[in-house]
This record gives sequence, structure tokens and C-alpha cells, in this order.
Amino acid sequence: KRPGLGALFPRSASLILGSGPCVKEPPLRSAMAGKSLLDLLGTPGKAKRPAPAAGEKVPTPAKEAKKARVGASSGISRLDAATGKKLQRTVNEKKHKEEERKKAADMLEANAGKFAATEEPDEPSDEAEEVEDETWDVARRLQLALAAWAKPAGGAATDSVVSAGFDAVATGLLGGAARLPFRALAAFFDSSGGPAPTLCGVANLIRQVRHHSQDREADLAAVLTVLLAGKQKLTHCQLRNAIGRAFGIGAAELRQIAPEGLPDAALAARSRQRALFEDKSKCVSAADVAAVLDQHVNLKCRINSVDREAKVFEDRLVKLLAASVAAGRETWHLVRLLQGHMGFSWDVVVRGLAHAVTLSPPLSGTALPTWADENTRAEAMLAMEEYVLQAYAQDGGRTARVAKAVVSGKTGDALVAACLPSCGVPVMPMQAETPKEIDAALQKLGGEGSVFVEWNIVGDRAQVHVREGGKEIIVFSPDLLRRADRLDDATAALAGHLIGVTSCILEVVFSRPDKKKVVAEKEGENKEQDAEMKEEETPTKEKDGKKKEKSPKKKEQDAEKQEEEQQKDKGTQEQEKITRPMILVDLLELNGDSFVQRSLRERRAALANLAAPHARLRLAHGTELAADALDAKTVSELLSEALSMRFLASGEDKAFSRTMGVVLKRLDGPSAAYFAGRRSDAWQALERPPVTGPEADRLLLEEHLSEEEKKHIPSLDEFHFSVISGFRTRTTEGINDIMNIQKKYNDANVHPVWYVDNECPDEYRQLGLKVVKAGKLIPARNHALEDAHKAGKICVQTSDDIGVWCYLRDETRHPTDDEANAACKRCEVLHVSPVAAARFLAAKMRARGPGKCMLGGVYPLSNGGRAMRAEAFHRMHFLLGDFFVAEATPCRFDERLSLKEDYDFT
Repeated sequence: KRPGLGALFPRSASLILGSGPCVKEPPLRSAMAGKSLLDLLGTPGKAKRPAPAAGEKVPTPAKEAKKARVGASSGISRLDAATGKKLQRTVNEKKHKEEERKKAADMLEANAGKFAATEEPDEPSDEAEEVEDETWDVARRLQLALAAWAKPAGGAATDSVVSAGFDAVATGLLGGAARLPFRALAAFFDSSGGPAPTLCGVANLIRQVRHHSQDREADLAAVLTVLLAGKQKLTHCQLRNAIGRAFGIGAAELRQIAPEGLPDAALAARSRQRALFEDKSKCVSAADVAAVLDQHVNLKCRINSVDREAKVFEDRLVKLLAASVAAGRETWHLVRLLQGHMGFSWDVVVRGLAHAVTLSPPLSGTALPTWADENTRAEAMLAMEEYVLQAYAQDGGRTARVAKAVVSGKTGDALVAACLPSCGVPVMPMQAETPKEIDAALQKLGGEGSVFVEWNIVGDRAQVHVREGGKEIIVFSPDLLRRADRLDDATAALAGHLIGVTSCILEVVFSRPDKKKVVAEKEGENKEQDAEMKEEETPTKEKDGKKKEKSPKKKEQDAEKQEEEQQKDKGTQEQEKITRPMILVDLLELNGDSFVQRSLRERRAALANLAAPHARLRLAHGTELAADALDAKTVSELLSEALSMRFLASGEDKAFSRTMGVVLKRLDGPSAAYFAGRRSDAWQALERPPVTGPEADRLLLEEHLSEEEKKHIPSLDEFHFSVISGFRTRTTEGINDIMNIQKKYNDANVHPVWYVDNECPDEYRQLGLKVVKAGKLIPARNHALEDAHKAGKICVQTSDDIGVWCYLRDETRHPTDDEANAACKRCEVLHVSPVAAARFLAAKMRARGPGKCMLGGVYPLSNGGRAMRAEAFHRMHFLLGDFFVAEATPCRFDERLSLKEDYDFT
């Protein structure tokens, strides 16, 4: 983005690479004309060894050579200087390089011919950009319910649990057992297929519990736990050791088994065991498996777990595995389940539970319901899904309370009321939809009443549970795990500031601290500590050099000071270390009353009166917009304000102003309630993502060039597109970079020529690239210039490791760092193709007149805020070699240079 002599260097057509300002300097004087940097600086000579100091031993060449060989050896170990013991074995570089080369070779083979010139670029697909989380879209849910429970051909009942024709009343899967056996679940795992059969199978398993289990509540909780086991996987080491003990596999054999091979190894070992080890009178029940999973979760969540508890869990795990049988691959499925590979997503399980409750009411003696048609039945299932999800999410994804409520016959609002948020149990968070455009967000909100435009703060989202007026505080992460590292932050923010609060559940954000401020504070603390240590360690001496003894009074003062420091309040010391302020976002429970069914306006009003704001605690900032004031322009202005406020705020406000965008939230009505566990259209999160693809190229060439400049846009045939590369096919990282660059060109209907080193051209050709064997970096650059010059074309040179071509749509020069940073944060960004970037630069260059501008390039830094401090286009300084556009001239790179060749070329 910065120009050199006779060059155009636009700021906004930026190839982002580094950071820092470009300082204006006068052009090179005429005395330097025709000289390269090498001519000006002189030829570097061989460095000489400095003269040895007095008494210093000069090592002989033989000793130096031996030292170099030993130091370069990849097998030596680092030793502790004091004890001489081995600390850590160094990485075997040779082995690592060989492994990397093998991976790269495999990657080359897998992608052979991928970028052959005959291939047409793939058309951009809008489907790939759609939001994946559509699991609770009403239309899709209705369609899935109809597909899952459509009558099978002929209408006859089947024995398949994944079929809608399965008769859950007449067909029993318990096999005479009192509890649901795990083998029934294993059979389901074997037969489950697409979304509809899976949903049907989950519901039929739960219906089995309803009609045949002797302990319906416990079995229902167990089935739900096992089906959700994907998030409760055991470690490979835990499972491997337990399998070894259960099936008598030796330690040496176990160490050779990869994680993916454990199920097969366990099944083979169980099959080899004699039949007398199988107790056919007993079988592994779903409740047995659920008990192990629950114990594992409790052990993992406990901060101070002891070895004895871990040993008890291991013994229980071994007994569970040993009780499994090879028949029906029960052992195999059990191991896969414990690895976390057999569970289902929570939305599938919750839907299955809702469908089971709809088809088989839980109360005994209740007749099975009938419906007028399949659509009526599907709509009843969807209504039940809403209630079951709300109950499940409010109880933090736990199964015990939900199972108890379902078995007791509670449905609808009664089911939700039985599982209201409870302080100490995390609530599954509500999530916002993320539309790409403001108009799409406003369309989803539908103009229903007022909307609150809330700042979306950058930081750690969490849920804070307060008990006993603040004496006990628990912090949970969005994935419902405890966050002990944020406990001090929450305590410092709330302690002594709560107003009339006995208990509450808060949704908060712990704002990320200012890195520069934290570093400065730490450096200041370190300097003070170093100074204190120096004072303590440096003895005071008399004039004759003897150590001066402290007076009795001084000793007494020091002792009192030390004792006073030790008796400091521990909470105060910890509070001084806190660096993260807390922003209050939502309120879910207050003094035993649930707030999830109340509107956002009510929740915010209660939240505002819950605690007194101070330097570490604030209420989330936002603006209320009435329905008639809700338009794209107003929302865009508020979004720009939120994005730039981080740099414009001052003092304490700065810590609460670092945003990533805004969230539009409905304030009033039933849709303004808190929908736990759901991605709701009542919340619309807006950011300013970059414009990509053909649209970005169009905006760059149509809206950021004058009418005169548009006349000078060259066609693709007027360019010689080249990529300078070397030895990048020897690593997986290099191959990924190559494929990224080639794809960006291919997407713009261009196949660049790759100028590569002398050793790897065949490896480049293996990928289907156009390759020229050109040697080292500088000769390769000149080779590309020569080829373009002979063809009478513009030469475009590209490095092989560029991530993105980025254009900042703001050509204003901003006077201060804060204003420039704010402008960079709020401006629209175009991620353009290298072809569009080259055409843009060439049009700008040629519009200046024939022969007046022969070289164009990009801003050489990654600091967009720094770029905003400068003019959008310059005609000074050097042009970066990573991407430039050069007209046909006699100028070439100086091949005597090994680096900084782009300075000299400019």
C-alpha cells in the first residue's frame, strides 16, 4: 500500500503483512542513480574473530569443530547445571524432517493434478455459507417429524427399533430383564442411519422404558445419559488400562494399540475368553453404563479429587467392561461409547424424548392418543419439543429432573415449571442468530415492538451463580463447566456491591484486559521487586569495607513490617491482581424467582437494580430503538459507534468498550423471553464481516476507481501472472500455502506461472501447476520480468505464502492513532482476488499518463490502524516484493543481493 519512486503504493489496496508506520523521506539523490544498495553499502567481507581478552583461552580449530558436531547432534540431552541430571531430550531434527517430507509426499500424491490448467474453477456456492445451526428451524423440524413417523409400506409392524412401524407396546427389548439392557442400545447403534431413522429409534427406545421397565424413572435417566455420552469421553490412557485389566491384555501389547483400534482389540480379547467367564444370568444394563459415565463426569468436575476416588472409578470401569459380552458386538459398542464416538447430539435426543412422550403418554393406564392426520401428529410433536427443550436446557442438560418430571406425567408448562433454573446448576445459554446483513436481521425481527441494540463485548462469556448474599459464588463457562480461573474476577466485581440479593444467576462477560496496560503493570511490579531484592541482598558496608550491623530498633521495625504484610487480608491481595472487569448481560434467577419467562425489559430493569456499578462492574451498554425508528441506516450507525468506541473511550470506560459488534434483542412480548439452549431469531448478532468473492472484486473495480481510471482497466490477457516459490513442496505447510494461492487465482479464472527452484519443479508439476525452473529467488524474479517483457505484458509477481488481499474502504487520512484505529475497526473491508488487486493497481498507474508510473504495490504492514494515519495513495518509499505490478521496463533485480532486493528494485 505504499509507493516508491515512479510507483503507486495505495494504502487501501492492502496486502497485510506486518506493522508500523512508514516515515516520509526525500527521494534518492542523483548521485545515487544507477547504483544498487550493494554498491552503496559495499561488499560484505568475512567477519573476523575479536581479539581475546587478557587471560582468555583461545580454542583450537579442532576443539571448535568437535564442539560444533556435538552441539548439532540431535540426540544429546539437556543437563541440569547443578545436579548433572538429564532434564529433557532434544528433538530429533533429522527424524522430524523425514516425517515432514513423508507427510508432504503423501499430501502431494493426494492432491496430484488438483490444479491442472484444464480444470474449470468451481462456481461459488451459497449453500456452503449458510448457517449450519438450523436444528430448531420450525419448517425443518416439521418435515423431519413427518418423515420419521411416516407409515411403512404395507402398514405392517416391524421389529426394527428405527422404524415407524415398531410396536413399542407389543415388542419388548428387555428380554425378561427388569431393567433396559445395554445390548438393546448396541443394536440401535448398529441399525441407526439417517436423521429420520435415528430420531425414530431414540423415541422407540424411550417408549420401551415407558411400557416395559420396572424402574422407569431411573431407566429413562440412564437412556438419556447414554445417548448423550458423546460429551463424556474417557481419556485413551484410562480406557486402555481398564481394557488391559478386564481382558488380560499385556502392557506391551496395549501400548501398540492406537485409540481407533481399541474397540476391535477389546472385542477380540473378549471373544478369546472362555465361556465360563460370562455370567449369562446377568447383563450390562443401560443404568450400569450411565452410572460409570456420571461418576466420570463428577470426578472430572471436582477440583480436589483424590487418588482413592480415581481408583474406585477405575475398578468400576473394569467391572463394567468385564461384564460385557462379545455377542452383538456389545463390548465393541461399549468401548466406542466410552471413547465418545457413539453419543448423539442433544437436540436429537431431546426431540426423541418429546416424540416418545407424545406417542406414549408416561402415566400408566393412559390410552395411547390418536390424531386426525399425520400433520396434526407432527405439530403436536413440535409443540412438545419446545417444552422438553426448555426443561432440559434450564436444568443444565442434566437428565435426572427431566426424567422424574416426565415419568410423573408432567407435560407442557408443568414440565417446564418442574425444571426451573436453580442456583448452582448451570443453564444452557441462549444464542443469537448471526445474519450477514442488517436487512436480513431486521426482517427476522419483523418490526415487532422495540428493539435493544446491545454492544457485543469481546471477552469470556460466563454464567455467575450467587448464593447466600454473595458468600458463595460459582462461575460456569458456556459449555457448562466450572471456571475457577474467573472466580476471583466475579468475587471482586460483586463482593460488597450486591443490593438486596440472596441468590441470583447472572449472564456476564469478563472483558479482556488491555494488554499494554497489563504488561506495563507487570513490568512495574517486577522492577519494584528487583529493587527490593537488591536492597535486601546488598549489605551495607562501613568505610573500611566491613558489613554494617542493623540497629536493634531497625531490626524491630523490619520484623513488624514483615508481620504486618503476612497478616494482610488475603482477599484484598487477590483483588489487587484482578485485571478483568465484569459486564452484566442478563438475569435468569433472582432470590428464588425464575426470570427466564419474563421479557428482556423486565430482566434488564431488575439487573440495573441488582448491584451498584463501579470500576469493575457495569451493565451492558446499548440503545433502545422504537419499531418506527428501526432501519438499516440507524443500526449501521450504532454498529459503527460500537466498533470504534474501544479506541475513542477513555479512563474506566475503555475496559467496557471493546466490542465485536452489536446484538439486536426484542424487548417486549412473549418472544422477548429467555429461550435457554436455543439459537433464537429474537436475538440477531451483527458484525462487520469482510465482503468476499466476486462481489468484493466488483466493488473494488466499480466503486473505487474514477471514470477516467476505469477506462484504463487492463484485460486479463494484458497480464503475466507469476508466483515466486522455492522448496515449498517439502512441507505440508508449504503445500497448503501453494494450494491457497493457486485457488485464489483459479477462482478469478487465471492460471499463474510458478517460477520455482531447481530441485522441486516436478513436485510442483505434480499438483497440476504451470511451472518454470528458475533457480534462486532473485534470478526467479528476473526470469518472470523477462518473460513478461518479451510478451509485452504487465508483470504481476506474488509470493507463495500470502493469506489475503485486503482493501479498506476508507481513503481518509486520520490525524491520531485512536481515530485511525477506530476508522479501521468500523470500515467495510473487501477481501479481493489477486487478479482484481492487480487490475486495480494497473488502472491507477496508467491513468496517470504514459510512462509516468511503472510500478505499483501494496502497504507492507498488517497494522490497518497505522495505514489509516497515512494518505490512501503514495508515490514514495519502496514497494514490497510479495505482491507488485510492473510495466515492461529494462529494470531488473540485482542478483548480487540475497535480501532487501525489493528496496533496490524500487
